[in-house]
Amino acid sequence: MIIDIRYHIITLVAVFLMLGLGILIGTTMVGNEALTKQQEQLADRLEKQLNVLRLENVKVQERCERVEAENAALAAFAREVVPFAIAGRLQNVRVAVFEVGGPASPELLNDLKTAGAVVGPVVTLVSGFDVAGAAPKISADLGWAEKDPTVVSDRLANELGRAVATGQNPNLVRYLAEQRLIRVTGDFALPVQAGVVIGGLGDERGARAGRFDLALLDGLVKEGVTVVAVGTGEEAGKGIEEYQKRKISTVADGETPWGRVGLILALSGYPGHYGGGAGEKHFLPPYPAGGAR
Repeated sequence: MIIDIRYHIITLVAVFLMLGLGILIGTTMVGNEALTKQQEQLADRLEKQLNVLRLENVKVQERCERVEAENAALAAFAREVVPFAIAGRLQNVRVAVFEVGGPASPELLNDLKTAGAVVGPVVTLVSGFDVAGAAPKISADLGWAEKDPTVVSDRLANELGRAVATGQNPNLVRYLAEQRLIRVTGDFALPVQAGVVIGGLGDERGARAGRFDLALLDGLVKEGVTVVAVGTGEEAGKGIEEYQKRKISTVADGETPWGRVGLILALSGYPGHYGGGAGEKHFLPPYPAGGAR
């Protein structure tokens, strides 16, 4: 419940102004007993109204303090319940993490481990995956016919997704790392069953990062990987509709407790769009009628 105290402050100011005006009028009309009596009556009424407003203001303040205390308790409860909601849900599932729009938070990585997942590899986009000046060389190195930087970038992102998904093309991953287009930690020579993409559509790098996201997602989905795109920070949820066109699960605000739980549930067999942000219909998947699965 949101309580606006400004109304009460404005009312108090108005009461004091009225009281001052009454006193001013009274002092200019000394000697008129009728007006003096009216002034005293007005002052008494204003004093009573002021007392009522003071009491009401105390009640409002007390209510604000109760609401703030309840919100703090709920926030603490939400944080503490996360491990109970996600523990063991991704037992031995190998999950790749792609840091496109920013780094994965320590909480996200810890949540994956709490859920029982094997995290790796973690692929970090470097400088927006800008291949504009190196497209001809990259194509020549890889034996591709494409020369246009946009086409080369899209194909690289798509092939990277497929390489990480299957673990069958580690040379491509290694090459992109050598060209300083990506950084990789963890084993990328083993197949993964799931992928988390930290979104870049709302990133200041704009279209380039966004195109990389979508081409990467296509490559992962083509290999049958369960993918969830996650929004974080101030840009959470921006451009989320573009991810949803790829028919993958999305979580708009992955840094919140409900976003963190939604991510694990989406990876563990509850696809959908969660987190309470733009385009999300629910904070979490509906609980199954027959109980947890």
